[in-house]
Amino acid sequence: MKRVPVPLLAALLVIAVTAPSVFAQAPIPKVTINGLFDQVTSMGRNFYDGNLPRDNDREWYARTRFRPDFTFEVGRVKAVLGLEIDLQYGQGGPNDGGFPGNNSGVAGGAITVGPGNSTTGCKNNANGCLDLNTDVGGMIEIKWIYTEFPLTGKDSVMPFIPVETMARAGGQPWGSLANYKVVYANGDFAGVSAVTQFAPNFVTKLAFVVVEDQLAGGNRAAANTRTSRGEDYAITVSPEITPYKGLDIKPLYSYFHADGATAGTSRHAVINRRFVQNAAISNTTNSAGALGGGAPAGDSTNQEERHTIGIDMRWRMGPFGFDPSLMYQWGTSDHQAVRTNGQVGRVEADMSSWLVDLLGSFTVGPFLLEARGVYTPGNKARDNLARSIRYYQPISMDGNWWAGWGGILGSGVDYFNGSLLTNQGRFIGYDRYGSARLGLRGTYHITPAFAVWGIASPSWTAEKVDTDTGATPGLGAGSTSRTTVSDRSWVEGDSRYIGTETDLGITWRFAPNAAFDLEGSYLFAGAALGTAELVNGVHTRRDPNDAYQLGRACAFRVLVLHVVEHTRRAPKMRGGAPRRW
Repeated sequence: MKRVPVPLLAALLVIAVTAPSVFAQAPIPKVTINGLFDQVTSMGRNFYDGNLPRDNDREWYARTRFRPDFTFEVGRVKAVLGLEIDLQYGQGGPNDGGFPGNNSGVAGGAITVGPGNSTTGCKNNANGCLDLNTDVGGMIEIKWIYTEFPLTGKDSVMPFIPVETMARAGGQPWGSLANYKVVYANGDFAGVSAVTQFAPNFVTKLAFVVVEDQLAGGNRAAANTRTSRGEDYAITVSPEITPYKGLDIKPLYSYFHADGATAGTSRHAVINRRFVQNAAISNTTNSAGALGGGAPAGDSTNQEERHTIGIDMRWRMGPFGFDPSLMYQWGTSDHQAVRTNGQVGRVEADMSSWLVDLLGSFTVGPFLLEARGVYTPGNKARDNLARSIRYYQPISMDGNWWAGWGGILGSGVDYFNGSLLTNQGRFIGYDRYGSARLGLRGTYHITPAFAVWGIASPSWTAEKVDTDTGATPGLGAGSTSRTTVSDRSWVEGDSRYIGTETDLGITWRFAPNAAFDLEGSYLFAGAALGTAELVNGVHTRRDPNDAYQLGRACAFRVLVLHVVEHTRRAPKMRGGAPRRW
């Protein structure tokens, strides 16, 4: 009998036990598709054009939103593609909005139509309109397109760092990177982020946001012909600390830098008569004229440096809850303005503002009662915004501030209408005047699947609104809430009271992943929403009228999980003998 040495057997055993990981089964690649189908219809009157004294604006329309997310995963690495399609029922403009028929750059074709739609024949925020035969092209928005991967920790890019960090690169959601409550950063951005878990109760969240970028050669030409938009960016650092169960604390520091004109979501467009004026006296804090140079993006040497610090908290104890948010903001901002000596030149504005947003809740059985109060200061009507800015400016709200607390002064069932009247869903404050708002919301669950709810919310501004000005709808982040009418505009304020909104609604989750929402909203208009206009050359004031809205939505969420497994098999040679790799 042939003998096998014991050392050889031991060596073979060691090799078998310590076989390289390539012989272990690799992670199974998989693709997950989840999304939302949202069918919305709403009707209302007198808030679509932002001008309550003119009460002949009314509509009843319907639309569809499809919002799918495609997630591609291999182990802990994933790539996400998020799409969005918004289509109105029926053609509303010169064409359906698709290509090649529409090359106007706006959905539905360029046309001046009814209130709330300005220069597009389709509903604001819609991609296009479903006409007869519904052949509509070129409608897909890219919402998210990012890669998520382990940056530090085990099996990561930098495994020598012991703590785990998950990073994202690309177009991604803000989520809770900067705040719990929507008070500073919300929606989506392009850039990189990192979430590091130092301990079970201590996490840090870091984001670098590319707001605008400057390509090679863009800054070489004369100031009035440059194509550069400058290098605009933001940095947010926000740890999350949980001292004990039920209490979460989230401090924030953010730095924002802008060259010349910047994204409308990050700088509130407000008219200042002391900027370098044009014929319409409509240069705003974010217009090319006020920022000099003559190019569409202004002069990138006019810069803004903005710092924001704050704290966001969530506290739960039994039936009670308390969510306070405190923010303080300071910095400087350059504009081209008329100086005190009558000369035009660069003037630096001092920026200083703050925000307090308090939310309390109490639950007893099937009933939830919530109360909310918000205050942030503003500027007076005649203030020179080239020298002093006292209103708060978030980096991005995506129209979702005060969401769920109203349908006219906030984002409700029909979230396309929540910013039309005052645009506060995007900027918190009304024009330059700041905000002071209270809200009381009660929700009663008759069954776990069926709830009724009601809201009462009075609203004011911190400083009096000058009603010797005009008003326009909040169609987007660059919209201007108040406009110049005559030399009597921007002289003194008249009223702080915006109005009181009341809402009643139901939510019925009639099937898994499906819900039916119905909401009715009525705004008792306040004097601050009055306007003025020129009638035959005469400056004429007009008092505001009330507004209402009824909205219905049916949302269906879908989840599809498709697992794809790739198994590498050894090809066979002729005669059936396997080929060695």
